[in-house]
Amino acid sequence: MTTPTHLPAPRRIVASNLPLVQSNKARSNSEPGVEVLVDTLTPDPILGGALMRARVASSKKVPTNNDGHGNIELDEVPGMGIVLPGGLNAYYLDISPYSEGVMHRTTSTDYLVVLQGTLSLLTPPKPFDVIDGQGTYGDPVETLCKPGDVVLQRGIIHALSNRTSEWVRVMAMVVASEANRVPIVGSEPLDQLETVALDDVWLQ
Repeated sequence: MTTPTHLPAPRRIVASNLPLVQSNKARSNSEPGVEVLVDTLTPDPILGGALMRARVASSKKVPTNNDGHGNIELDEVPGMGIVLPGGLNAYYLDISPYSEGVMHRTTSTDYLVVLQGTLSLLTPPKPFDVIDGQGTYGDPVETLCKPGDVVLQRGIIHALSNRTSEWVRVMAMVVASEANRVPIVGSEPLDQLETVALDDVWLQ
């Protein structure tokens, strides 16, 4: 599947500090010039082409490092290419028309900005069990996300779907998080609640 022709190829504009020359170094009020590099990104198909992803930036740690200039190398991201352990991963995500996402959870905090189209964020409405790789939550809750909306996903199980006839484009910033934990509500006082860690999961 090729890049959707009705969506323009995304551009990446990288602005970096240029070095100071020796003659400027001695002056405390000297500032570096700025290098601006513009390139067009080519999305790569994933999950059989239902999704197209164009990576923008990455960092193996937070805070990031702004040293240097020129072409910025991208770090290799393990697994499904979503979470860079200990760091961040930024990419465009294009979702094809009438495509249903896979319910999953990653150990990350995700910031999704909808740029074009209507994104369907699907989430389970209640606690559920996983039996033979499938969730028993019934019908998921569908939240429609419009251009300009920002989705903040805090280690939740979810699916990203496109239930329209047009492509959806999202800008994703995925930041590795501490282990996802939730309290177990029972008879204990609120300040003594036990918590359980949530593993990464991909449902069928």
